[in-house]
Amino acid sequence: MRRETRAGKTLVPLLGVLAILSMGVAAVAIVLQMQEREKRQAKERELHLALAENDDLKARLDELEQAKTRVEEELTRARQELVQSQDELTKAVEARETLARSLEDREQEIGRLTKDVEQVRNDAKQAATQLNELQAERETMRQQVTDLERAKGELESKIMELSERPTVELDKVVVSSDPFAMAQPPPIGAGMPGGASAGPLEGQVVVINREYDFIVMNLGKNQGLSVGQEFQIVRGDQVLGRAKVEKVYDELSAAGLLPESKKNEIREGDSVRAL
Repeated sequence: MRRETRAGKTLVPLLGVLAILSMGVAAVAIVLQMQEREKRQAKERELHLALAENDDLKARLDELEQAKTRVEEELTRARQELVQSQDELTKAVEARETLARSLEDREQEIGRLTKDVEQVRNDAKQAATQLNELQAERETMRQQVTDLERAKGELESKIMELSERPTVELDKVVVSSDPFAMAQPPPIGAGMPGGASAGPLEGQVVVINREYDFIVMNLGKNQGLSVGQEFQIVRGDQVLGRAKVEKVYDELSAAGLLPESKKNEIREGDSVRAL
């Protein structure tokens, strides 16, 4: 009985210690569990916060991508407009250069035509002066003077036309460097109508213009002359060339020198003979 009593007395403290230890272990477990839960909750809060920040970053990234796309589209349009503007500028510069060259050529052409018109006017004035002197000196050349006045009228008409339309080119005008050198032409041969013989049609050179390669002969409509008729120019036995009739008046005619003619050797008074 005593042993049992002692064993019981010893067991009671042990049980108390075990109970205390159990309670301590339980308390520690509870504390640890609470700490673990708090840590888990903190981690969950951090995770939620990170997810929210991630969603916000994704939204901002989407906005940046859209903004980038819009900027790239605007940049592409701006480049296209720049290329188009450069093309238009190049065309405008080329058009301006072309217009400048055209204006320069036009001014040069007007300058040349103005000089030509002035020269023709001077020639016309000289022709009028010499014509008046010729009329006073030679009454026997009345018909030839009439033809010359007709030619002078045509010349003045061309001058007026050129004055009104400065872009028209001057035609060959039958005016020589000494347009009235026929003031004393040799007489027409006797025998044929108007003074020519019944044989081959013959006459003489009364004017030669080496600038435009033509001659004036003392043969005309009254001698049966026609446009297109060809004449041989001779001096004695020497053949100086050939001429083709281009204009015919009553007592005079203008004929262009053909290429094989020796125009530098032909003189007023040389004979002409119909071919």
